[in-house]
Amino acid sequence: MKILTLFLFLLTSSSLHAQPTGVNLKPLYHQFDFWLGEWDVYKYGTDTLVGKSRIESIIDSMGLLENYQVPGGHYAGKSINKYNATEKRWEQYWVDNAGLTLFLTGKRVDHKMVLNDGLYGNAQRGLNQIVWEPMANGSVRQTWSISKDGGKSWTVVFDGEYRRSKP
Repeated sequence: MKILTLFLFLLTSSSLHAQPTGVNLKPLYHQFDFWLGEWDVYKYGTDTLVGKSRIESIIDSMGLLENYQVPGGHYAGKSINKYNATEKRWEQYWVDNAGLTLFLTGKRVDHKMVLNDGLYGNAQRGLNQIVWEPMANGSVRQTWSISKDGGKSWTVVFDGEYRRSKP
């Protein structure tokens, strides 16, 4: 129940504050749209399928919902992704059936979405950073790295390529 309460608070907290006026926010809410769709997820640079993912637009195109599952269904997770206009950043809240919870924040840097838990992470357990990069072939590369030394060095724990699912 505590997780649900926190989740609902995070989703509604930005709406409780006044939104910036005189600014067209619509383009900011669509910076992550390159990730929308039905995907087969492969280990990057291989044909090894590691998961399936459906990313859909939700809440009048104000957010994205991710549904991820590995083949066989023994691991699954979901994320809510939203641009927070008050904080001027992207936010992702991830939960999975292995007990992992992440709250990542960040922004679009050049053509990549870069989110990390530096504000909320734990250097002992590791700081997380995930980068999504749209590729020229229409796929999206996702690289998840962890730092155990406060961000001085990073170790890649997942390097995946999201390829559009074939009907």
